Amino acid sequence: MHHAFTIRALLKQLPVRVESATAYGDRLLLGTATGALLIYHVAETGRDKPPTLTLLETRKSFARRAVEQLGVIKEAGVLVCLADGMVTLYDLHTLSSATPLTNTRGAHIIALHTGVDHIDGIPTLVSKLATYGKRKVVVLEWRDAEFYKSFDYSAAEKIVAMQFAAPGLLVLSTAREFLTLQLPRGQWDDLFPADTASLRTVAGGMAVGRGTEASDATAGTPAPANTWGSWALSLAGSSADVHTTIARMPGDKLLLCHKDIGVFINSAGKLCRNEQSEPMIFSRAPTGITYTSSYTVAISHDPGPQSQPPSSGSTVDSLPGPRFNVEVRNIGTQMLVQTLHLAEEEPAHVFNGAGGKQVWAIGPHTVWRLMAMPIQQQVEDVLEAEQYDEAISLVAQSDNILEAEKEELTKKIRWLRARWLFREQARYEEALSEFTDLGATPTEAIALCPERIAGELAEETTDAESVAEGGGSTNGDEPPAAAPQTDQVVWKEALYAIMRYLTEHRRWLQQAARDAKRELEYVVRVLDDDEDSEYDEKDPDSVRRAQRPSPADDEDDGALPHVRLKRLAFSLEQMEIPVAAMAQVVDTTLLKVYLECSPGLLGPLLRVKNYCDVEQSEGLLLEHKRYLELVDLYHGKGLYRNALQLLQTQGIAADSGSLHGTYATVRYLVRLPADQFELILEYLRWPLQSGQSRIPQQPPTEDSSGSSNNDDDDDEDWPAPAAVVSTIFADDRPAAQAFPRPRVVSFLRQSSPTLVVQYLKYVFETWHDESSTLHDDMVAAYLDMLDSTDLHDGDAEPGLRQQLQQFLKSSRHYSPERTLARLPDDRLFVERALVLSRLGRHEHALGLLVFSVASLSRAEQYCVENLAQRPDVFVLLLKLLVSPPPADVIDNEAEEIRAGRLEFPGAAAQPTEQTRVQIHRQCVGHLLSTHSQSIPVAEALPLLPADMSFSHDMFVYLRSQLCTLDQDMRTKNVVRGLAAAEDLQARRQLSYLQSNSVVVSETRVCPDCLKRIGSGTAFVIVPSKRAKGHVVVHYSCWQRGQSVARATNGREASDVSTVSIEKISAGSDVESPAMPRVEIKWA
Repeated sequence: MHHAFTIRALLKQLPVRVESATAYGDRLLLGTATGALLIYHVAETGRDKPPTLTLLETRKSFARRAVEQLGVIKEAGVLVCLADGMVTLYDLHTLSSATPLTNTRGAHIIALHTGVDHIDGIPTLVSKLATYGKRKVVVLEWRDAEFYKSFDYSAAEKIVAMQFAAPGLLVLSTAREFLTLQLPRGQWDDLFPADTASLRTVAGGMAVGRGTEASDATAGTPAPANTWGSWALSLAGSSADVHTTIARMPGDKLLLCHKDIGVFINSAGKLCRNEQSEPMIFSRAPTGITYTSSYTVAISHDPGPQSQPPSSGSTVDSLPGPRFNVEVRNIGTQMLVQTLHLAEEEPAHVFNGAGGKQVWAIGPHTVWRLMAMPIQQQVEDVLEAEQYDEAISLVAQSDNILEAEKEELTKKIRWLRARWLFREQARYEEALSEFTDLGATPTEAIALCPERIAGELAEETTDAESVAEGGGSTNGDEPPAAAPQTDQVVWKEALYAIMRYLTEHRRWLQQAARDAKRELEYVVRVLDDDEDSEYDEKDPDSVRRAQRPSPADDEDDGALPHVRLKRLAFSLEQMEIPVAAMAQVVDTTLLKVYLECSPGLLGPLLRVKNYCDVEQSEGLLLEHKRYLELVDLYHGKGLYRNALQLLQTQGIAADSGSLHGTYATVRYLVRLPADQFELILEYLRWPLQSGQSRIPQQPPTEDSSGSSNNDDDDDEDWPAPAAVVSTIFADDRPAAQAFPRPRVVSFLRQSSPTLVVQYLKYVFETWHDESSTLHDDMVAAYLDMLDSTDLHDGDAEPGLRQQLQQFLKSSRHYSPERTLARLPDDRLFVERALVLSRLGRHEHALGLLVFSVASLSRAEQYCVENLAQRPDVFVLLLKLLVSPPPADVIDNEAEEIRAGRLEFPGAAAQPTEQTRVQIHRQCVGHLLSTHSQSIPVAEALPLLPADMSFSHDMFVYLRSQLCTLDQDMRTKNVVRGLAAAEDLQARRQLSYLQSNSVVVSETRVCPDCLKRIGSGTAFVIVPSKRAKGHVVVHYSCWQRGQSVARATNGREASDVSTVSIEKISAGSDVESPAMPRVEIKWA
């Protein structure tokens, strides 16, 4: 409650009894019980001083009896007087020319209304006077200040109150129900029927007093527990107990009051469920009601101090005699604002003047004026009592505030209300929603949190506020665990509300960043005396400085005219704030909130693009030992070296949990982009060295994945080098594919050639790299592995040599010259032979296989593989077997061959020369019989020695060669016969063509254009169906007919004569100019 009015008795102890009163302009008219009319001049002396009343005139014979009611129709210049059961009209200015309305005899109620009504589509100022008496309602109408017409309507029941809701709707009340009368049709409608079912339907399930019980209880005035149903049913009681009032309210509304409960209806006679959703409950049944712009003022009979003690905050005059009550309620919130107890005498009437700005209370011998307190003082009092909804309602309804100032004041009050809801009421969601609706910066809500969340944005809080926020100290440094359990629950609710609020703002900021917006508009709280309130784009903390409150100055000007409101000593300004700066504040605060209530959400925040302040976030995450989240923060900010250094430090530490070992480092290296290649190599040495020291190196065995089989037994925290290479380099990531491969090979060679082979296998098989350098590196890696394993030719050839030989066979991109230079001279003859085959030196390669390797099967397989490249490769092998190179040949390859002849690898004892010749000749026979188709007889027979025996293999070879020769001869004979037949057929066709001729003479004309075809003219010979032969046409005529034929869906022009006769080329069927099968002879 607050003081909205002060009561002033302007006239006391009048010698006559006042029965009625009205006011207009600066006049106050009082009607007495003797029929006299007192006319007073009202002189306003100032805002805070009561007016003075000066008696201008007393008309003693104004009426024969008591003046029961007075009313003014200012637009028509008429004073309405109800006296002696009849209405009389007077001239308002002279109070003469009395016009009694005889058809209103017996009247005891009058109602007046003036408004604009559209008559025949024309706006017309309509004034109406309604009277009731003797079961009849009489309505008089003025249009544009001229009397128009009088209407009479019969009433079925006695009317106890009535009032106009609109020019065409009159609301009336009987002892049992409320009615409406539609004018001028005279249709009566029940507004609230008395039957139970209908009344409950009207109630709509709304409980009476639901919204006002709390407010009245706070004020110390209990609210009756009534319902709409009970209120409506009570109309059916006896008329002696019924006191009904119908009062006009602002905004073309009516307040229908029965006993102590009133409801609002609009100008259409419908309940105002949206604006006034709850009934208005008075402390006791009012005897009169009027209104101002913001309040309803009701007078009622006070039963005395023994019946009801005065409320705290009421104005009580301890004077003897009965006491009277004036009750003031807010129209918007229906809250009890003030109760005034009058001591002089009981007020009988209450009404307003000057459009609701003046409130008069009239007693039998006293006239009071309710002086409204300045609206700014009322708002200040309400804000001091933390009744922010009441303050918003006062500002919205006040007519002493400009509309622009209303909007600004309302925003400020809502701003304070949001802060109050958060700090005092623990209604966090509602408070943050209010900030969002106001367009406030997120820093305003963040500043309400304790210092461990708000940081430098934190405001100083009291001890009570600190406990409510979950901390035990005012600076917010102590952890929330020190707070009681109940406060912990409340603080958790606040954290979750802040988390949802900041998450929503984060979405908006991200969308603004995607839309390439650099700044967003926010409402910023700026103190009136703050000279540094403007936002500095380069200093994000200026947001905090712009909103930090300071003590209000009582002497500064406020938003209300000429008055400074202490609690509103700030302004709300629209400011352009950079998206990046605001996003940094939001994301950093959100990280702090996550650390408090939802640590599991730190990863999703930091793994995506964020604007967290690195310095603050780093300290918080290290303090809470959230190393994985810190790595994500470093990665998102591009601080890759910091992340790798942290992973290495934690990997070495024994108590680092999931980060112990090299696995976390390897998995992080996978996330780095290709441009961080040097950094990857720098921090990859530690995982490779650690893996090599823990797992002994073994020759790799190839499996389907290209990695070694011993990786399955590696410790998960310390992956083997092969697994590291597979993860970092041998992977299908775009970054791995973009790495400079020669650099990767050079780096891996420092660790182990096995890793080089593993990596290059993946490069060749997956990415199909054809670089000669890499293929040479592959050969070099294999040779390094062979050197390290110390395998010699006499050993079995599994594993590495098989892989090397397979690579030398399959690859076409390594350099044979460089590879041949890398091969050792004393071993790896098979590999050397494969390289020599790439150089086309097949004779030398076969010599190595025959003499150095001493493997005739390998030599035979070599010939089969190189037959396509060198068709006479078997002949070369036969030459080596039959006629070995002489021992005195001095070139390098011959020297190797000669040296190989002195030893026979793989034999228990070195064979003799005779045995070797015998074996070679057996091999010659085998080659001749097996590969007879690849060894020409003309080249093979001269090579055979004269003393070589004619074996079965020779028989098979010669028979195969003879069969081949016979088959070739037969094939040639068949081809020769087919060629002769084809030649004969061509001759016959030529003879047929030469038998037909077309004679083109000097007199021959074109059937199309009927012009001669001369010897110098291009012509076309086409077949003709009609002529049963050929016709000759000009080439141009034929071409024109073809173009027309294509335009008419391409019908064939097969008859040139038709084209000539019909003279239309579009319908011709002339064929394209194919080579004619005739001979042309010129005459």
